[in-house]
Amino acid sequence: MSNGPQQAAPPGQQVVIEVDWSDEPAPVYANGAQILNSQREFALVLTDFVAFAGRGGVPADRPPKAKIVSNVRMTPDVFFQIAAACASNWNKFVDRYGEPGQKAPKFKLTGDAGVQLEATDGD
Repeated sequence: MSNGPQQAAPPGQQVVIEVDWSDEPAPVYANGAQILNSQREFALVLTDFVAFAGRGGVPADRPPKAKIVSNVRMTPDVFFQIAAACASNWNKFVDRYGEPGQKAPKFKLTGDAGVQLEATDGD
């Protein structure tokens, strides 16, 4: 990588960006998510929920609350890239670890230039 000014790649050419893992934050566990959006950004709020009364200082007679473990803001472009990558990885997971002979939902890109995600029945 150079330390000089970055130049844009020609249209249609993929740019590889190196990730610096030297100060990676500790991983978090999440078993829930909320996706919020405004006109200009998306928010992915990951939560950890354990259904035990009294968790997080909530009185035992009230429902427990989920704890936010991560809150990530991103542009619509990045959100779509993540959604497409998640769909692709889900399909690979189903192919590799799915129960033989059982249908599992999968995703495919559809529409002009493959710009829409569509769930399929696994066929």
